[in-house]
Amino acid sequence: MERSFEYGGKLPVKAPHPQQLVLLELQKLDQKESSLRHRRQAHPAHETVRELAARLADLRRAAVSQSAVISDCERESGRIEEEIERVRQRRDRQSERIEKNQVPLRDINSMQHEIAQMDERIKRLEEDQLSAEERTDAARNAQTQMNAEADAIEADIESTKARFLEETAELDDELRGVIAQRRERAAQIDAALLEEYEAAREKNGALAVIEVRDGNPMGFAELSPMELERIRLTPSDELYFAEDTGQIVVRTRS
Repeated sequence: MERSFEYGGKLPVKAPHPQQLVLLELQKLDQKESSLRHRRQAHPAHETVRELAARLADLRRAAVSQSAVISDCERESGRIEEEIERVRQRRDRQSERIEKNQVPLRDINSMQHEIAQMDERIKRLEEDQLSAEERTDAARNAQTQMNAEADAIEADIESTKARFLEETAELDDELRGVIAQRRERAAQIDAALLEEYEAAREKNGALAVIEVRDGNPMGFAELSPMELERIRLTPSDELYFAEDTGQIVVRTRS
C-alpha cells in the first residue's frame, strides 16, 4: 500500500479494494466486541461486589478499632488493679497496727476513719475495674460479631464472583470467538491499512468506516452530493477519507 498524492491535507492511501472490504468486517467485529464487553461490565455482580467490598472494608477497620478499645480497657483495668493492691496493702498495715496496739489511743479514731476511707476507695476502684472489664468484654463481643459479619461478606463476595463467572461463561466464549475472528481478519490486510483503520477508529470510535453502497451512504452517515461525487471519482484501489470526520469510506455494490 502506498500514498500517491496530497489531498485535503492528507496523502491518499493506496489499498486493494478487497482489503478495504475487510475493514467493514473488522468494524462489525469491533462493534460486537465492544457490545459484549459492555454487557460483561454492566453485569450487576460488579456493583454488588463493590458494595460488599466497601462494607467489608468498613467492618475490618471497625474491628481493628475495637482492638484499640480492648487494649485501652485492659491497661485501665491493670492500672486500677495495681491501685487497689496498693490501697489494700496500706489498709491492711494500718489495721494490723491497731490490732497489735501499736497506735496511740489519741490516733485510733483518725486511723479507723482513714481505714474506712480506704475501704470506700477500694470499693470505688473495684467498681471502676468492673466497668473497665465490662467495656473490654463488650469490645471483644463487638469485634467477634464484626469479624463474623466480615467473614460472611467475604463468602458472599466469592459466591457472587462465582455466579458472575458462571453467568458470563457463554458471553466470554462468544467474546473469545469474536477476538479470534478479528485477529484473522486483521491478518488479511496490509499493516499500513490496518494502521489507517485504527487511527480512524481512535478518532471516530465505533464508526471508523462508512459504507457507501451503489453511491449511497449506509446507516446514519451523512455525505453531501459533492462529496459523494468525489467518492465516485476516486479510484477503487485508493482510500477515501470523509472530509469532516476522517472516516474511511468503503464503496460496495448490491
